[in-house]
Amino acid sequence: MPIYTRCSRCGARVMAGAMCPCRAKEEAKRQKLYDATDRDRRGHAFYNSSEWKKIKQKVLDIDEGIDIYVYMTEGKILIADVVHHIEPLADNWNKRLDIDNLMSLNHSTHGIIEKKYKKNKQEMIRILTKMLNDYRLERG
Repeated sequence: MPIYTRCSRCGARVMAGAMCPCRAKEEAKRQKLYDATDRDRRGHAFYNSSEWKKIKQKVLDIDEGIDIYVYMTEGKILIADVVHHIEPLADNWNKRLDIDNLMSLNHSTHGIIEKKYKKNKQEMIRILTKMLNDYRLERG
């Protein structure tokens, strides 16, 4: 039997974990405004390209579908579903397809790393580069 909650904005009954339609409309408006004003068009086009999809799958295969950050820091295996640019596209476009700059992560780990980038990006780049090299050397 599904569990329902009430939307804090409009009071509608919504299945737990789902987004209320009133919030979905606001999110769509916010996304449309972001696309029109802030989105990096070149980066957006790249992430939708076939070359990115091919290299992303290749990196996930090389890293055996494992979140490298969690594996190297906690020794746990977590399924990777994101490929992260250690040195961001905005900082170095030329490394966008460099396998040594691409790291398999889980979506939640990716968010954690992005927050750490805001504190000290250069230190995180150094840590992640070493972590990626150590992992790939260990795995052969």
